[in-house]
Amino acid sequence: DRRTILESWNDTTLPAVPGSPATVPELFEAQAAATPDAVAVVSGPVSWTFAELNERANRLARLLAEHGAGPERIVALSLPRSADFMLAILAVLKSGAAYLPIDADLPAERVLGMLGDARPRLVLTGAEPAAALAGSGVPLLRLDTPETAERLAVQPGNDLATAPDPRHPAYVIYTSGSTGRPKGVVVCHRGVVNLFHSHRR
Repeated sequence: DRRTILESWNDTTLPAVPGSPATVPELFEAQAAATPDAVAVVSGPVSWTFAELNERANRLARLLAEHGAGPERIVALSLPRSADFMLAILAVLKSGAAYLPIDADLPAERVLGMLGDARPRLVLTGAEPAAALAGSGVPLLRLDTPETAERLAVQPGNDLATAPDPRHPAYVIYTSGSTGRPKGVVVCHRGVVNLFHSHRR
């Protein structure tokens, strides 16, 4: 029984693929290069190809970097499930930072607790932000303002020169916590890419 559990069932080691993308942005950029005109995201009336999404994400990633986003830093996302949410995730990862999803419908105390614990550089949001976000003291960047649109328009749309390290955090997700206090779980790029390959297989 010991051999079955520890060796047979646990024999899941697979060889790494040489030259294989090691981060989420690299995986996405490889797909965008292979199928630029294929549809990547559809949400209501919005439909973006891989090339369009990649260019938009590159512009937003550079704008986020101007706000301090980068490796080992966190950007909170308080957006509805939409094309913009997918854009924001990809842009944060391209900037080298990790994203922290914030559900605007959560109680204010929990939102403030997560923000206080994770200490994100900024919160990327859409329409009127929730009161808890507005009063959190964390800088807000709204995607839906003319000012943001103007700032995005002048950013280069090509891929960023550097990619995150596979060991860098990709996202932080808060659990309910065994003690009743939410706990942040940090997931690195290597873990997400490994999950991707596992699902592909």
